[in-house]
Amino acid sequence: MKFRTKFAIFLAAVVLTFVGFNLIAFSPAVDLLKLGKKAGNEIIANVLAKEEVITKHSGSS
Repeated sequence: MKFRTKFAIFLAAVVLTFVGFNLIAFSPAVDLLKLGKKAGNEIIANVLAKEEVITKHSGSS
């Protein structure tokens, strides 16, 4: 098999992988990734708890 053929198959596999991931990764999953990046080294659950408390306090005033 020629190198071009192998490279074309590999490139097609990479493109299909990214397209498949984008179809699977729904909006809440992307939001969690953004939240994790924002949190840094903190545990995501702690960040979510802090935001929930802030939302409850600001909503009740």
